Amino acid sequence: MKRTWLWVGAVLLVLAFLYLPSLGIGLGQLFAFLLVLLCPLMHFLGGHRHGAHGGGGAGEPEALAPGAEIKVSKREEA
Repeated sequence: MKRTWLWVGAVLLVLAFLYLPSLGIGLGQLFAFLLVLLCPLMHFLGGHRHGAHGGGGAGEPEALAPGAEIKVSKREEA
């Protein structure tokens, strides 16, 4: 990321911090909104490349090594 975007983000953060109280929006309301906004972003942008959904990283289950045994839980045996 270039430093220009960091400066733009910092300036917008300072302006929001100074302007939002005049609109009647407190910091608690702002943080709650950002938390709600962060949830779908994390679902769409994160967690899909770190072995999630099968461990292959691409949504495919991993292949078993030759001679490997498949572990069956006691619940599945019954």
